[in-house]
Amino acid sequence: MYMRNGKLYSEAAASASGKMVESALFAFNSNVDLVLKTDEKQALALADKLNLSTLEECVKKGEGKEESVSTGKMALLMKERYDEMRIGGQAGNMANLAADMGIRSYIHSSVVCKNLTKHLRPAVMVSSPFCFQTADAIMSEGEVPVHFVVDFGKDRYIAVNDIYNTHMLINRNFKRCMEKEIKLVERAVISGFHLLDIPEPKGRIEEVKVLLKRWKNSNSKLKVHLELADFKRNDVLKSVLEILAPSCDSIGFNEVEIKQIMESLETKWRGEADAMQEILAICPSAVLHNKKYAVVGGEDANGAEERLALGHLLAAFRAKNGRGPKPEELKEIKAQPIETDESKKFGKGFCFVPALSLGEDASSLGLGDSFSVGYFCSR
Repeated sequence: MYMRNGKLYSEAAASASGKMVESALFAFNSNVDLVLKTDEKQALALADKLNLSTLEECVKKGEGKEESVSTGKMALLMKERYDEMRIGGQAGNMANLAADMGIRSYIHSSVVCKNLTKHLRPAVMVSSPFCFQTADAIMSEGEVPVHFVVDFGKDRYIAVNDIYNTHMLINRNFKRCMEKEIKLVERAVISGFHLLDIPEPKGRIEEVKVLLKRWKNSNSKLKVHLELADFKRNDVLKSVLEILAPSCDSIGFNEVEIKQIMESLETKWRGEADAMQEILAICPSAVLHNKKYAVVGGEDANGAEERLALGHLLAAFRAKNGRGPKPEELKEIKAQPIETDESKKFGKGFCFVPALSLGEDASSLGLGDSFSVGYFCSR
């Protein structure tokens, strides 16, 4: 009843500004998105025109997917119309939203130039050769990684042709400047590993593990969250789970990604509750979030209701308005919690909160990123 009557969400909205951490770091994937907002019919027409079988599959199944495409295919897509140019990538989306919520937000970008930073909130902190600067202080020009996004309503398709993120090229200025700055950071969200596509991915994952160790040695209060995505390579996911996940405080994923985790662990699928227990053997806390609900198990489960509710509120606002909210705007959300009895399958030791009903006209872009900021970057 507590959740059904909306009291949980209203309390989360009312206390949002006071509950957010002061500072957070977001790494490693950022890029510029060209976004085409369309319907299913036009998306299928585009898929047929450019022979994009994955886009066709996404539309027919009503599911999202991200895929690497050839340089030629990307050139053809970029000749198509698009409705919006914006920051993209999990790190990019989360850094902007965190700044909207009043958090001092740091971002890793393989490329730092005005062509990318102009899409960040002015106060987002980016690395320069000697220190971190605000995004609006960057004046240098340069090429940026560009992804093409087809938002067809129910979900989205993302085409990627991007050496910076597929190779996860870690910015040397960022590494050097963050050695001192990390003492001021309360939370770090790391992501983008699903794009990693090089012959020896373990080396890059080990490099990130070394970074995390240095950060935690310098700042014992730092908490690190690993956010997954739709992995193209099972060996990359397996390496992330084996090498990186044990060094993190929590791990996040959706209903598709949790099945990928089980496949990577070579563990038979017995449902989400059993899968969560398997994941908790790797990482101290795990959070499953989707369009119907979110559930967290492990060390973070106790008293997590309001943080989960805040994650749902940010996702709901993003879905309806296509942007992140200011903290005071969360009180304006009128959506109702989804009626679901799926909490029963998780039982004791888990904290379960239903999502908010978004309506048919909702955008699908950045909802998982919005949830992660609300959940992990609040106290």
